[in-house]
Amino acid sequence: MVLRDGTDSIQAMAAVAEDVPKEMIDFIGQIPCESIVDVEATVCGVEQPITSTSQQDIELKINKIHVLSEALRVLPFTLEDASRRETDEGIKINFDTRLGCRWLDMRTPASNAIFKMQSRVGQYFRQFLIDHEFVEIHSPKIIAAASEGGANVFKVGYFNRDAYLAQSPQLYKQMALQGDLKRVFEVGPVFRAENSNTHRHLTEFVGLDVEMRINEHYYEVLDTAEELFCYMFAQLAKHTGELEAICRQYPFEPLLWQLTPERIKELGVGVIEDSVEPTDIYKARVRNMGTRMLRIHYPHCIALLNTVLEEKLSPTDDINTTNEKLLGKLVKERYGVDFFISDLFPTAARPFYTMPFPDDERFTNSYDMFIRGEEISSGAQRIHDSSLLLKRAQSLGVDLSPIKEYVDSFRLGAWPHGGFGVGLERVVMLYLGLCNVRLVSLFPRDPQRVTP
Repeated sequence: MVLRDGTDSIQAMAAVAEDVPKEMIDFIGQIPCESIVDVEATVCGVEQPITSTSQQDIELKINKIHVLSEALRVLPFTLEDASRRETDEGIKINFDTRLGCRWLDMRTPASNAIFKMQSRVGQYFRQFLIDHEFVEIHSPKIIAAASEGGANVFKVGYFNRDAYLAQSPQLYKQMALQGDLKRVFEVGPVFRAENSNTHRHLTEFVGLDVEMRINEHYYEVLDTAEELFCYMFAQLAKHTGELEAICRQYPFEPLLWQLTPERIKELGVGVIEDSVEPTDIYKARVRNMGTRMLRIHYPHCIALLNTVLEEKLSPTDDINTTNEKLLGKLVKERYGVDFFISDLFPTAARPFYTMPFPDDERFTNSYDMFIRGEEISSGAQRIHDSSLLLKRAQSLGVDLSPIKEYVDSFRLGAWPHGGFGVGLERVVMLYLGLCNVRLVSLFPRDPQRVTP
C-alpha cells in the first residue's frame, strides 16, 4: 500500500509473520483509499528505487495499523484521474465535479502545490511592504455607496436601509493616508457583481492593495511596484518542488520578467537611472540594470499594436482583452519578456480620481502591469486637490454626494499620493501559466457558483 501525507508518499508493506497475523493482512486489504491511518512500522532499505512514491530509496514494514477515519469506499473521483493532463489518455474529471469536491481535489499534487504558491505570493507581498515601512490596514467591506461610482456592486440589507459590498478598498486607503500613515497596504476580499463567465473573472477575490505618499514624481509608486514584483518573482522561483508538481499536470514556461542586458543594448532600450535615452522605436525603458523590467508608454503600446492590426487604434483608444493578449505576444517577440509595465493611460479609460498628465490632459499619471498578455495590476497617482477632484467628477457626471467624506478627507491638507491594486488569484494564475483562475481560488465564486 502507499501512505501519503500531503505531497509526500512512501510504500508500505505487510506480510504474515509471527507478529503479523493473517487477520491483520485481511484488515489492511479492506481499508478504503484516502482513509486516515496511524501506522507503526520499521524502516527498510530497497534493492530497486520505487518510482511510484516520493520516497524512493526506503519503504515501511508495517507492524501495527489503526484506522482513524475511514473514507467512503467509492470516492467522487480518484486522485489519479484528477491528476491527469488534458493530453493524457484515460478518464478525466469534469472541472465542476472537482470544484464541487474541492477538499478531495486539493489532495492532488498540482492543486496542493498551487495553494502553497498562492500562500507564498501573499507572504512575499506582505514581507516586502513591511520591510519597506508600510502599515497594514483593514478597511470596511460593508459600505454605504458604490466604492468607485460603478454599478457592479452587490446590494445587501443593512437593518432598515441598503448597503453594498466593497468593490475595492480604494477610497479608504486614500483616506488612511491622509491620517498620516505614510505608506499603507491591505490584503482582503473584493466583490464585483460582474456577470462575466470568463477564465479570469471572479465575483469575489483577494485584493492586494498599496497606497503611498509621493514626494516628487508618481514614478516613486511605479518604482515600488516594480521592486515588489521583482522580489516576489525571484522568491517564487526558488520553490522548485511546487513548481515541478504543478508543471507535471499543467505544463508551463517559466516566467521571464527581466530583459537581458544583450536585448537592452541591441534594441536601444533606455535606462532611466543612468540617464540613457531610448533609441528603441517604441521608446522602451527600464528603470535600472538591476531590475531590468520593461516599461512602455501607452501610446507606444498602441503603435506596437498598430503594426499588426487592420483597424488602427488611436493613442487615446482603450484596448480590449483580445488586443491585450496580442500586445503581450508582440512584447514577448520583441523584448523577450512576459512581464511589462505600461503607463500614461488615456483619461477616458481611468476613474475620476486619477491625476491628469500635466503635459497632455488626454492622458493620466497611471499605469497597468501585465503578465503573459493579461493585466494583473492597475494603479495611478490620485487627485489630492479637492477642487480638481470635484471638477473632474463633474466632467464625467459622477455624483460625489454619496462619498462626501472621501472628498472631505482632502480638505484638511492632503498629501500627494498614489498606489495600485493587484488581484491575488490572477497573479498566481498567470505566473504559473494556468488557463483558469478557478484553479487558484480555494472555493471560487462566479456568476454560476456560490457553493461549496
